Amino acid sequence: MRNYAIILDMDGLMVDSEPLSRSAWDQVLGVHGRTLDDTIYKSLIGHRTDETAATLIEAYDLPVTVDTLTTEKANALAKISAKGIPVMPGLHDLHVRILQGGAPWAVATSSPRSHAEEILVQLGLIDSCQVIVGGDEVPHGKPAPDIYLLAAARMGIPASQCLAIEDSAPGCRSAAAAGMMVVAVPNGDTETADFSAVDHIFSSLNDVSESLDTLLAELARR
Repeated sequence: MRNYAIILDMDGLMVDSEPLSRSAWDQVLGVHGRTLDDTIYKSLIGHRTDETAATLIEAYDLPVTVDTLTTEKANALAKISAKGIPVMPGLHDLHVRILQGGAPWAVATSSPRSHAEEILVQLGLIDSCQVIVGGDEVPHGKPAPDIYLLAAARMGIPASQCLAIEDSAPGCRSAAAAGMMVVAVPNGDTETADFSAVDHIFSSLNDVSESLDTLLAELARR
């Protein structure tokens, strides 16, 4: 039996959390008398919270530390997320297809591990997810390959035998740099990004689900 795995990003792919994250950053910057620019925000999608905080501190000349801004954002997002996070169309169907095929699956996200665990509990997927890797568990966030390499290592499967599914350009570059087969599912915030590093682009998780057998057959030939 082939030894392979499927690794999913979370924010913007499994759940429609980007609008919630944007709202949290809007709240935080508003407290400091700043307004978040659309162009700046879109350039930060897919990056770790601490890296985003550092960029915003520099861009808006904020008199706070990265740790302070990160904590403020985490608190704001927790209150927003507690009301529920919209699920991306096709997620649960894809989950069923993955389980039917017997492939182990993992989550590799730029968000902190604790946040990922909370979301997976909300989704009812925590028990079937073999491995979770958060951005706070690696030295370098996406687009560096650290997150995906750690996910593969924890699963005990070579990165070259992993199918990564992402929605952002930094995430796709991260998985590609790790040596994985990469599928992109852009959303409204990332659809104009550079996805030249990917093997395939799909418009939804439903399309990925329908093509999963073909994708895994292609992975087997790599």
